[in-house]
Amino acid sequence: MRHLFAAAAAAATLTLPLPALAWRSDGHQTAATITAALIKGTPAEARVKALLGDLTLADAAVWADCAKGIKPDSGYRYPSPGRYASCAPMETPEHIAEMADYVRRNFRQCHPHAGEEDCHQQYHYTDVALQRSRYIEGFAGTSSHDIVGAMQAAIRVLQGQPATAPMDFKSPREALLVLVHLVGDLHEPLHVGTAYLDTQGRYVDPDKTGLDPDSVTTGGNSLHVAGTPLTGPGSLNLHTVWDLVPETFKPRHVDAAWLAQARQVPPDGGSPLDWPARWASESLQQANVAFEGLAFSPKQGANWDVGLPRGYDARADAIKHRQLALAGARLAGLLRTLFPQ
Repeated sequence: MRHLFAAAAAAATLTLPLPALAWRSDGHQTAATITAALIKGTPAEARVKALLGDLTLADAAVWADCAKGIKPDSGYRYPSPGRYASCAPMETPEHIAEMADYVRRNFRQCHPHAGEEDCHQQYHYTDVALQRSRYIEGFAGTSSHDIVGAMQAAIRVLQGQPATAPMDFKSPREALLVLVHLVGDLHEPLHVGTAYLDTQGRYVDPDKTGLDPDSVTTGGNSLHVAGTPLTGPGSLNLHTVWDLVPETFKPRHVDAAWLAQARQVPPDGGSPLDWPARWASESLQQANVAFEGLAFSPKQGANWDVGLPRGYDARADAIKHRQLALAGARLAGLLRTLFPQ
């Protein structure tokens, strides 16, 4: 699990006010822009606006990442306003206090072990091995407070029930702020599925052999893209490759054709509490596609080099376009279900 065994990656990010944003802010806001269009004129739109107040749905889409800028070891301060433009709407005294309160209640209550990320950061992902065909809590890389558990807790609060421990979402507003972001995260394939490798760069199955900390690739963060610098500008890892979206996928490019694609997404049936695991299973399948044809070097320190095959960018972009449409459509369907009137 990346939060257990990513000490080197964590050390590299300690100097930053925020860890890398999944999908980056553009992707999250694109999904939210699709959602906003699909709920326009519905009771869900009115309820969302009432809960978010001065924040738009696109603002809300990055709130949970902006909250990572709160520093518990510095008195829950937000030390670097202005660094990320997408966080600007949250950088008022009132909103900073709101984020600090959220982090204070979701910092250590899951009792993280040495080397684990703070609890609220663990809400953003799960690390299911690519050998699995679906998400089930209990597989290596999952936990009660991974992205699926956190989404279920947020849904419960929006249904008028208490959040399941260890998540602590104090209000429907806070649950919505978290949920809007996590729906986006769940549809980034490497936030769900990942490779586990031996020291020679060969796949291992942690659910059959037992979880070896040295085999964890931290959702692709430990897979350095061959041909890019090891550190500094231009350095890439596989996770970052998937977080980035091209210019044409940014929010201002959401057009009628993309919305038409989103409207074709079939509605989910059954209990909304079952939807996060179902969606995670589908993202796991896309993660398998993301890893097809990749070649790994023997492990070097804490990382492996990964070689990307010809045409990989085009393959990735096709998946990203579809996943962003799915995220926007599914969030819209979830909000319409939770707020029918």
